[in-house]
Amino acid sequence: MTENLPEEVTKSSFRRKVWDYMMKNELVNFPVNIYKRIPNFKGATETAQRLIELDEFKRARVIKINPDKPQEPVRFLALEMNKEIIVPIPRLRTGLFLHVTPVAGATKEQLKTLASMRGLEQAGKSLGLDSHIKVDLVVLGSVCVSRDGYRLGKGEGFADLEFAMMMRMGTITKNTIVVTTVHDCQIVDYLPPQLFKEYDVPVDIIVTPTQIIYVESRLKKPSGILWHMLSERKLKTMQVLQQLKEMDEKNGKIVVLKEVNSDVETRQYIKNRIKYSKNKKRFNTKRDAPNTENMMEGGKNKGEKPRFPRRRTYKKPKAEEENDLPNAEVQTKTENNTKNASRRRKNLRARMKTHIDFSLKLSNISSGVRVRDLKNALLMRGVKPSEIIWQGYRGICYLHFSKLRNEAAPPDQPVQVDSIVANLQQLRIGESVNDEEGFIYVEPAKPISRIEVTDVTTV
Repeated sequence: MTENLPEEVTKSSFRRKVWDYMMKNELVNFPVNIYKRIPNFKGATETAQRLIELDEFKRARVIKINPDKPQEPVRFLALEMNKEIIVPIPRLRTGLFLHVTPVAGATKEQLKTLASMRGLEQAGKSLGLDSHIKVDLVVLGSVCVSRDGYRLGKGEGFADLEFAMMMRMGTITKNTIVVTTVHDCQIVDYLPPQLFKEYDVPVDIIVTPTQIIYVESRLKKPSGILWHMLSERKLKTMQVLQQLKEMDEKNGKIVVLKEVNSDVETRQYIKNRIKYSKNKKRFNTKRDAPNTENMMEGGKNKGEKPRFPRRRTYKKPKAEEENDLPNAEVQTKTENNTKNASRRRKNLRARMKTHIDFSLKLSNISSGVRVRDLKNALLMRGVKPSEIIWQGYRGICYLHFSKLRNEAAPPDQPVQVDSIVANLQQLRIGESVNDEEGFIYVEPAKPISRIEVTDVTTV
């Protein structure tokens, strides 16, 4: 993609330029909402096939591969070639890496399932800081890269942090080859070197569906964890990072963290807290509104008007109303009621016949979130459930999905839900009181019966 540089030369401007181009030209697969993501570009499978032909890949015994969707074919082919892979735990929230080894005698379908995030979480063995595993090759996803090796991810810095941790643990060295798989349009002619810091990880080889690019002059890689670039809040969100800090301090190293007020993610946290405070203030204002019980003598409280009970009005029973109508109108109304009742019974039968392929349970939902907020968030991520069972007062809801099976497929063929589950990772809706980061927990759920659905919707 060769175009003029954007007016505002920042990392974000280059990311936005690539995301816009790929969306405009329909160069992405599901999930189609690629903003703030590593794009699942069209041709990812062909790119993986080209990658495994590299001598660097063939010689590698253990490969670190990122967990994003466009690198899933790489994970599958690596397992098929009897290689071990390690995959970072998303956002490093519960640990560092998952270690997956090939299963003897496994079919291609089984290996494909194992290479998915769902399979990795089920079969992967967690690796801690005491692991002595050695990685021979690193495969990263990217938003865009330059031919001289500069790389831009989605902007959260986890790939850079994972690389630094591996350097700190001795899992990799400065000579470990770093490869990225991207679409041809994700290659830019030039990324200004001044945009990059000492913690940014460059690449040595770029693989696309049509070409392989070797960086002529390999750029310097980070030598380890740069504590002065990390804030105290970042450490609190990652237990493994906190453990590394304690290990360094125990060994006599003086660890100085980054100033909190200069941390990008902290500024975002403050912004979210301000928004939460405004919502809370608005709620308290409504809750503390004066009522008749607080009215003092004279019917006033600090100048506010007293509230009086609403006058009750008498409404005739339906039987009396119908007696007051002419016979023709009564007959017409009766016929309409019969038709409506028949229509409701028909719709109810249609709903009861709807087959639910699978269901998901979403929890850790803030009490201030409304069902419309959830629907908007799902729409932005391209997730369209057949039915939503909202239990916001309990902080949970259920998503039912149907019509996902191929009608030509055998009845015992499993439903592929990995893409939907992966698309809901790191879902955030409002502020959460249970989780500091405010992410929604997503887990499989048993389909709720139609009786349960009726009960929930009528409460």
